Amino acid sequence: MLSIKSIDKFFGDRQVLFGITMDLMPGKANLIIGRSGSGKTVLMKCLAGLLMPENGEILFDGRQFDERHDPKTVNEIRRDIGMVFQGGALFDSQTVLENVIFPLDMFSRMTRAEKHDRAHDCLKRVGLENVDRLYPSELSGGMRKRVAIARAIVNTPKYLFCDEPNSGLDPQTSARIDALIAEITEEYQTTTVINTHDMNSVLQYGDLVHFIFEGKRWWTGNRHTILEADDPELRRFLEASELTKRLLHA
Repeated sequence: MLSIKSIDKFFGDRQVLFGITMDLMPGKANLIIGRSGSGKTVLMKCLAGLLMPENGEILFDGRQFDERHDPKTVNEIRRDIGMVFQGGALFDSQTVLENVIFPLDMFSRMTRAEKHDRAHDCLKRVGLENVDRLYPSELSGGMRKRVAIARAIVNTPKYLFCDEPNSGLDPQTSARIDALIAEITEEYQTTTVINTHDMNSVLQYGDLVHFIFEGKRWWTGNRHTILEADDPELRRFLEASELTKRLLHA
């Protein structure tokens, strides 16, 4: 269980997260939605340990994720985390294979041959068997996202964080990325947390959906209940999407 308890985050005098509390479903797709600037990415960076909240707790299976409190436990938890950044965040100077191997170099004691085998298995899992010697600049946007997913799962993480994984992609490629993340979540029973603006993603595989508004957890539900919600801020957010606007008024 991944639990967030009353976390606050500040940048100087500006508060970005306000007492956010939520539990995330283990082995399921947990989606976080909200307007740009609502605090979704800051929240995810706190979950991944890239930022530290000023107040509150983040608990991974009851273990506190705070390097100020217990650096050893934080390092152990980090081995269980995979992260897909919004832009992919691949290393331009490294080949696809070297990018995917990078987390293994950091966290595993595998031999070089074992690392190569594991990286090739993950590239095959995301449908990219024959691009290992290419560089990120030689790939399409959708291929770069799949390489980023391969890198994120190479350590078989218990927790997978995806920040806008299908942003900037055409609808067909976006649907393929959605399906891939959903399959990986079910196959590995990964606790997956996804920041997204894509209402197709929400309605297709949102096992749990948290709506963030102005740095606060505003509404919680799932793909089956979101269109029935009567919260005015959530409905205004939903009506910004042509898909959910049509569904709401159908």
